[in-house]
Amino acid sequence: MPSVHPNTLLALSAGIQSEVASYVFYLEAAKHTDREDLRELLHKLAYEEKDHFHTLERQHHGLIRSEKWISTADVLKREGLPEVEEDMAVEHKELIDAVRATSSPAELLDIAYRLEEDAHNLFAREAARATTDEAKKTFENLARFEKGHMAVIKDMMKKYA
Repeated sequence: MPSVHPNTLLALSAGIQSEVASYVFYLEAAKHTDREDLRELLHKLAYEEKDHFHTLERQHHGLIRSEKWISTADVLKREGLPEVEEDMAVEHKELIDAVRATSSPAELLDIAYRLEEDAHNLFAREAARATTDEAKKTFENLARFEKGHMAVIKDMMKKYA
């Protein structure tokens, strides 16, 4: 098997952390609103982030087997809010804290929008850096999904402005 460029693995790892953090964020945010339409949207976004995780997992698994990756996949199969504290970036922990401190739909959506924007920027940047067609396509698709999430959230923000 040809060796994998370390930047590809770093990009996939950054992507997986972003998707896990987004998944955790949306599940937590859904607990902090009493508005059914917003809660449904947050749950939908959470499970789409989980699907994105599986996309990255498959690509990573195809490149190299990693026990850390497998254990992260197993965490997402469990019921309830996953414990991923050691893997989450500081800014995502801060977002979770911000969600726990508010019940304002407008604030929840603003935080969600920033999270999606960060993920979009990450995937767009990695698509531009990709060294294989498969990696480029994967990151472009994920960037497009995150852009779609941004649009959905922006529409919901208008409702609660």
